[in-house]
Amino acid sequence: MAATLFLAACGGDDDTGDDATAASEETAAADETPADDAAEEEDGAAAASGLQGALLSAEDLPEGATVSAFDVAQLDSAGESMAQLLEGVTYEPADCQAYDTNPLQKDGADAAGMTATSGTDALINAVYTNASADDVASVQEYYDRCGEITVSGEAGGQPLDMTIRTTTVDAPEVEADEVIAVETVTESAAMPAVPTRIIYMIDGDRGVYVAGNPESTTFDLNALAVAALDKLKAQG
Repeated sequence: MAATLFLAACGGDDDTGDDATAASEETAAADETPADDAAEEEDGAAAASGLQGALLSAEDLPEGATVSAFDVAQLDSAGESMAQLLEGVTYEPADCQAYDTNPLQKDGADAAGMTATSGTDALINAVYTNASADDVASVQEYYDRCGEITVSGEAGGQPLDMTIRTTTVDAPEVEADEVIAVETVTESAAMPAVPTRIIYMIDGDRGVYVAGNPESTTFDLNALAVAALDKLKAQG
């Protein structure tokens, strides 16, 4: 759902809107020095720099599209902001409120992302490390449980009543180890029912996804999924 929210923020949906750590780990954390932190930051920056080259660029997109990089953490921020706005509302099924299987936010993953906009159309492309076939299985399992979510109550002093429907749809033919495509439509009297499709692809230990409106006449989502996977593979 976070990608859907982020697309809306970009203008892509028209006018829509454990336990404590083990003692040994604690000791290691306590012994970290600023040099350790700097080394970790450098490693993270190097990983992010490598992933940036695997993202679609302006040359891969229709002429006139505006491209910008984004921190994948913004997807979480979008979800958190929406969660705060919707405090007190009721979700059914209740355990579908949190989408905690997003592979880009999994532990140990480095990620990079970009958005492209053209008029009211928007596209997201993201790549990440530490991927596996389990990522696709987790996405499938979540939407098997949460293919239809109803949200009701009050948000910002206004009554809220919407239904979020997600289905698995045909994925494009790509040379990926695993691929899955899901399409979400949010139905509400307050907003048009514009679909968002997300295509997840796994290539070895790296993952890539593209997301956008499958009805867009600007961004051909299936063709761009093929291009995004090819670009990831070209990074070696």
